[in-house]
Amino acid sequence: MTRTPSDSWAELDALCEALIEDRLTPAERDRLEALVLSSAEAKARYVRYLQVHAGLVWSATDPLALRFSLASKALATPMLTEAPPVASWLRWGGYVGLLTASLALVVGGLWALDVFAPTTLATLTDSHSCKWEAGTLPTLPGSRLGAGRLRLAEGVARIVFDSGAEITLEGPAELETVRRDRCVLHQGRLIAKVPPQALGFVVETPTAHIVDWGTEFGVHVEADRADVQVFAGEIEAQHRSSGEQRRLTTGANLRFSLDAVREFDPLAEQPKAQPPSVPSPGLQFVRISTATGQGKDAYIQPIIPKTNRSDVLLLVKNTTAVSKNYYRKAYIGFDLSSIRGSRVVDAQLILTFAPTDMGFASEVPDATFTVYGLIDESLDHWDEQTIDWNNAPANAPGGAGVDLTRVRKLGNFKIKQGLRSGTRSIEGKELVDFLNADTNGIVTLIVVRDTMGSGKNDLVHGFASKEDPHLAPPNLTLGVHRQP
Repeated sequence: MTRTPSDSWAELDALCEALIEDRLTPAERDRLEALVLSSAEAKARYVRYLQVHAGLVWSATDPLALRFSLASKALATPMLTEAPPVASWLRWGGYVGLLTASLALVVGGLWALDVFAPTTLATLTDSHSCKWEAGTLPTLPGSRLGAGRLRLAEGVARIVFDSGAEITLEGPAELETVRRDRCVLHQGRLIAKVPPQALGFVVETPTAHIVDWGTEFGVHVEADRADVQVFAGEIEAQHRSSGEQRRLTTGANLRFSLDAVREFDPLAEQPKAQPPSVPSPGLQFVRISTATGQGKDAYIQPIIPKTNRSDVLLLVKNTTAVSKNYYRKAYIGFDLSSIRGSRVVDAQLILTFAPTDMGFASEVPDATFTVYGLIDESLDHWDEQTIDWNNAPANAPGGAGVDLTRVRKLGNFKIKQGLRSGTRSIEGKELVDFLNADTNGIVTLIVVRDTMGSGKNDLVHGFASKEDPHLAPPNLTLGVHRQP
């Protein structure tokens, strides 16, 4: 039997009346929400319905308001074929109660439709050892959060929703804040604590819909499943694909996969471990640094003053043309004679970066660096003592300029604003092919910063050279097959 629009309107009107009379069940509340959000027409009908009730109550409390209500009603487009039953709202127990309750319902309805919705709905109260990836929300503790996504790479963050529900998010995880009483865990782990005033708080996952009825519970979303553990209290969870509903109480543990719901024992879960790699016959691993053999490293700058330089770090900077004398690029040479006659099957370049205390980090956003390989082998024999801006192979104007006819792009990496130390690497087919194409036993890599600073004494990035007494120099980790 085909369902007509009038059928939907009749159902919507009946649910609205149940809402007004405070007899809406949880299932009916979900159905009302689904109907209201199904179309703009449904939203408008919902709002008008509540407005009619509020207007009737207001009229009943003030004769003058009644005259204005009747006048405005003559100009309005009627929504219902008949007025809501008077007995329905008289049962609220008095005109004052009717006025207060009905106006609250109207405002609440408009709020649910985002007509008066606040721009923020939660607070990121604190964080511990957090590393954040690109999201759409602020990550500074104390920040107010609107609707959007948080992507936590590492650490633990605590979020308190305006409803009173508290979420502790554990990285790596991705959380979407939707409303003051609803969030979506796309991946990762969270613990939810829901006080009495926040009953009905919802956590959505790709495989389960979880409604909290005053409890503390944990959720772990991984791949195509959601593991739910109730630490105290009671929740209601619905399996998305089958519609199966479960009520879970203290100590219950359920796993919601794409096609099934089953109990599981979290204490019996096995730790994740990478399967042991089995090297293919003849494969050897070799590490080569700029301190190996005829390896070398240096950096170039248009003008090298006695100050603003380093003897142990490779300095890299890109800035405005106003400060063009302070461009810097790093040159790295590796001696491959130890693997001559071998075929490289895997390769990784690792650079260690360290604070230079030169310039302001706030004047450089998250910085992207590119590594190029010199393909003109006639230029490989540069000297780290005499290389400069004018004789450096494949150098070109600008802080990131290179002669693209003499180099090949091998990869890039990023250093976030304000991060002072760590390692960065590149790997992949481009690097492997570049190394296998070498014929003279020496390869040259050029490191530039694509991201431009402000020119206001912006930060100089530094990478450990072979002269650094504490940090590892640039190195290649190679997997090679020795030729018979």
